[in-house]
Amino acid sequence: MSKRTKATVEIKDATHRLSCSHAVNSVSRYDYCMDCIILKEMPNNRLKILVFGERYRKGYDDKKQIRYVDEDRVKPI
Repeated sequence: MSKRTKATVEIKDATHRLSCSHAVNSVSRYDYCMDCIILKEMPNNRLKILVFGERYRKGYDDKKQIRYVDEDRVKPI
């Protein structure tokens, strides 16, 4: 099996979802999920993940970025 790289994976390969929220002000908050792939488990219950898309916007599934997040924010699909 060949090594998965950021350039070769697509959103259809996503195995997990990242739970996110966006605070507009002190009372208004939007919760949403983003598809992702776990790349590595880090110390202190954190994960290195590759996230697909752009904050709650449709049509940007080709956009990818690496994030480091707490383990409890990522759930299997």
